[in-house]
Amino acid sequence: TRACCFYCKVDLHLSISSLSCSRAAPLRCRNGFKPCNDGLECVMYSHVCDGERDCHDGSDEEGCASRCKFQCAHGNRCIQQEQVCDGRNDCQDRSDEMDCQSLPEGCHHSCDNNTRCIPDTFLCDGEKDCADGSDEEKCACAAHQYRCASGQCVSEGLRCDGYADCSDHSDEVSCTRPPRCPAQLRCPNSHECLQKEWLCDGEDDCKDGSDEKVKCREYQWQCGDSSHGECVGPRLVCNGFTNCADSSDEGAGCALRNCSSPSAPQCEHSCVSTPNGARCYCAAGFRLHSSAVSCVDIDECTEMPNTVCKHICLNTLGSYICHCYPDFYLEPDNKSCKTKDEPLLLASVQSELLLLGVHSGSLRLLSSASRPVFSVDYHWDQQRIYWLSPDYQSIRWTDMKNSNNKGTLIKGVKSDFIAVDWVGKNLYWVDGLVGQILAVKLSDVTVRSQSYTVVLGEDLEQPSSLVLLPHIGLMLWSEIGSTPQIERSGMDGSKRKVVVSRDLSWPVSLAYDFLDNRVYWADEKLRCIGSTSLDGDDVKILQLAETPSPFSVAVFNDRVFWSDTKRRTIRSADKNNGKDQKVLLKRPGQPFGLKLMHALSQTAISSPCDQLHCSHLLNGPTAVCRCPKGTFLSMDKITCTAPTEASFILLLSRTAIYLFTMLQDGVALKKMPTHRFLALPGVTGASGLDMSIQGLSVYVADAEQGTVDVLQLGGSRSRQGLTPSGQILKLMVGVSITALAVDWVTSNLYWSSTERPDLHVTSHRDGYATSLLQGSLKGTTSIALHPTSGRLCYTTVFVVGGKTQASVNCAWMDGRNKAVLWRRSSIPTSLVFSSQGNLIYWADIGEGVISYINVDGSGYKQFKTGPGLLISFTHTENLLLWVTLDKDVTKLWFSDGFHPNQLWFETKTSLVEVRAFSVNSQSGTNKCSNNNGGCSHLCLPNPGGRTCACGRGFSLVSATSCSRLYDCPPEQESCFDGSKCIGNSRFCDGHADCPDQSDEQDCDSAKNLSEAALPLSWASFYSVSPPPSTAMATTAFLIQPRGIDHSLPTCGETKCSGRGTCVVPPGGSADLICECNLGYRGESCEDTMNGQLSLPLTLSVLAIIIGLLVMAVIFAKLRQRQKRLHRYREMSVLFLLKDCYYLRKNCFLLKPTSKKRAWVMITTHRHFLSYRN
Repeated sequence: TRACCFYCKVDLHLSISSLSCSRAAPLRCRNGFKPCNDGLECVMYSHVCDGERDCHDGSDEEGCASRCKFQCAHGNRCIQQEQVCDGRNDCQDRSDEMDCQSLPEGCHHSCDNNTRCIPDTFLCDGEKDCADGSDEEKCACAAHQYRCASGQCVSEGLRCDGYADCSDHSDEVSCTRPPRCPAQLRCPNSHECLQKEWLCDGEDDCKDGSDEKVKCREYQWQCGDSSHGECVGPRLVCNGFTNCADSSDEGAGCALRNCSSPSAPQCEHSCVSTPNGARCYCAAGFRLHSSAVSCVDIDECTEMPNTVCKHICLNTLGSYICHCYPDFYLEPDNKSCKTKDEPLLLASVQSELLLLGVHSGSLRLLSSASRPVFSVDYHWDQQRIYWLSPDYQSIRWTDMKNSNNKGTLIKGVKSDFIAVDWVGKNLYWVDGLVGQILAVKLSDVTVRSQSYTVVLGEDLEQPSSLVLLPHIGLMLWSEIGSTPQIERSGMDGSKRKVVVSRDLSWPVSLAYDFLDNRVYWADEKLRCIGSTSLDGDDVKILQLAETPSPFSVAVFNDRVFWSDTKRRTIRSADKNNGKDQKVLLKRPGQPFGLKLMHALSQTAISSPCDQLHCSHLLNGPTAVCRCPKGTFLSMDKITCTAPTEASFILLLSRTAIYLFTMLQDGVALKKMPTHRFLALPGVTGASGLDMSIQGLSVYVADAEQGTVDVLQLGGSRSRQGLTPSGQILKLMVGVSITALAVDWVTSNLYWSSTERPDLHVTSHRDGYATSLLQGSLKGTTSIALHPTSGRLCYTTVFVVGGKTQASVNCAWMDGRNKAVLWRRSSIPTSLVFSSQGNLIYWADIGEGVISYINVDGSGYKQFKTGPGLLISFTHTENLLLWVTLDKDVTKLWFSDGFHPNQLWFETKTSLVEVRAFSVNSQSGTNKCSNNNGGCSHLCLPNPGGRTCACGRGFSLVSATSCSRLYDCPPEQESCFDGSKCIGNSRFCDGHADCPDQSDEQDCDSAKNLSEAALPLSWASFYSVSPPPSTAMATTAFLIQPRGIDHSLPTCGETKCSGRGTCVVPPGGSADLICECNLGYRGESCEDTMNGQLSLPLTLSVLAIIIGLLVMAVIFAKLRQRQKRLHRYREMSVLFLLKDCYYLRKNCFLLKPTSKKRAWVMITTHRHFLSYRN
């Protein structure tokens, strides 16, 4: 028989069934491959135009020359023309760097057979930048240095210390003593120490790679005894020779189940026979797919970031390519990058300023001081170093090139850390004691100590370090107080945000990595260096086992640098994994501040200051002019001018106070200007405030707790703010303060409440209290005092017969000489005296106007406040300020009363009240200034002098002295003025039995309530719901059922010297007169009558006593239960309040009213319990 052979043409295939040729289906290639023109095979794109024919038809090398500007000599690879003779090898055969007639710019040394060119700064810098090492030849090390085999110079003290400081590890060779590290963390064949985290991490840390031999790579065969860590190439397995020590690479399986067997897998790359059978292996850069047959590319850039490439990694099929950031050169290892100019490390070691060459190790003493230098920074463009020593309390500078040229920038400042704004030409510093971040303009001459600007001063507990990013307008700082954290904001203090708040203990230093856009910190207590993105994501921690006390940190390129005050060294390591640690400097003094200096760290960009021309200082990403302390920005938003007086403003919210300098940061702002944030400790619903400047005491009314808290402005070392200084007033639960004002001469508090709408005075010194204008007021909404003139004014709002009535009234500060100034306001509030005391201002929130009038009732004027609901108003000198609410936006306005109203700023923060003060607004004296006017209890000034008053339960025994009143008999209670005792049943019976009418006050009467109370909703006056910021005004109108307050003094005690009662004079009058008891006479019952009345007086007293005894016997049993319930439940507890002083959080100890009994009162959430023994 004959055998017949059939052949088909190209692109056709033979059909066995029909013995005919037909066209083959088109070839499909995987991703990353390209079909050859003949359609028979696929080749990788990286093999196209590489100078080698990979397709049988050679189509992968066709048409390459026509599209090339320059073609490499080996193969047909194309590169751009600008890549030719640029000092970098872009062709594999380096033909692009051969036969270059002239050296490119910045190139000073050709090496590697003229295939590489490096700048002169790379010569003798201790690193081999040429493969032939010619850049490190003929280089000499200093006498105290050791020369590595590579030519690098390191300190002789680093020789044989267990850590490789030479790049070739040669400083740990031929060492006689073992390294100082545990045996399990020691390289077995060299004098090197390891960290636990370095074992099996994919990198060779031991010179022979023994720390990585436990686990083999994807393309390697691991010998059977893995404890020895032997790995061999796949082609050495089943090759007939034993390559593993345990012979596990050979065996019977090599002949039985090898790659030639019919059952062998159809491997994509290569098949390797092993003792365990045939296995598929992939080439380097690939890994075996789950199918165990095909191979997939390994993305080295993703799986091993910052390991294969130090800067930029581009993944390719089966490999990767490393690139450098602009202005960096690729090193011969094809993964590291280097700058043309050597970076310099600026370090303060004890009192010395040193410049250390990072690569060369060169050391230069720049300046020496007599005190330790803790923080340093520099201005590259000015070639100037700035440094601070807390002992000097000044920030100084010196030139880099001429250390004799030096000076002082600013004196009289206490700083912990400095940072230079090289764009705006400012210097920032942190004051951890005060809790502020401040700035001053750079200058060649010393600037005044008051020329600085407070950039951020609110809610900073203990800031420690600071780093500026002027090119993007950001600053970051660390807090080391009770809540360690790292925050950021704009360089003007805006857009504040917490970056890191977890895993921190004592972050003492910050540094910025401009390549990776990350912030680094050194944590002294956790002994680590951390880093994160600017948004707080991707937090990384480098644990520093060899660094017990890191103090400062710096970052540049791929290295992180830090100082260790205990080891007295400056070290560096790989910033991504902490490896390759090197000791850069070791000196007797303690190293403190560090800063890495290079032109790339302070890139030159245009400054907005050049166009804005601020008169003083500019900062922030939006180019904002800022003014020094004591000045404010004028209307041109450029010029800083001094205010007429040192005024400041307090804005009250329900839980905080915002303190502002007058008109700071300009006008028409869309947010709060720079301010100081003062939290209100213990206050849950602030409704009003006042301040005594002399004692820096802030009085805050809490509507929710019925208290007036005294807070001290100042604070401890760690926190600058408000600290509790006691409570001057605590009312029953549900009772709210509606108005308050502080007499800054005596520190007496004038106040009114929902339960007691009269005016009351409480002494801050002793807690004594009395009442003024008793029984005549309803709905007091505001009080203003002018102690130097002895006058007070108050506003009242109430409803009678369904109609609202309001008035502005004035009187003397002792309650006498009452007068109505104005009755035509709708809802007057926010009373303020002028500084001279001749004018009284107020806001009419019902009409939306601000009014003022002379204290004699003449010269009334007003002007409109504009759109929005008027909330609060204040006045200082010639400036009016008020707050309005428009929808959910709160706005603060100002005017001088003649020019149009101007918006200062607006905010989303709900505000309750605005107050303005100045150093001169509380100046002057009165008759109460010295020794409380001689008064034993309360000194109340008036225009002509002063009046001494006694607290509740006391009466005047002389013009200045007080004594305690006697208790009333059983079944009776005392009138408020202490003038008489009346039966319990006569209280709230509709008939006034007390001369001061106190027995008919505070009664749960529908009539009284309807006459006194205002509508419960603002809707009666406006078409809007009540704003949360008007809580004080709202609660002022809610008069609720109330009991008798026995903690207040009586009219008889204060006006009638405790020897009479107050009665309404014939014909009626606003002022009460004294009806003296038998035996006394005079306007205040101060005179004793002659002896002719002694007998009748005695008989009268005896008759009264006998009558009382008879009544007590008759009604004792009938009223015993009523008396006990009434006295214990309503009277006793309130009576005890007068002598109570705070012991514990919820306990009060009361002074005994006699030697036989003492009282202890325990408060609960909503009730009072009393016990007696």
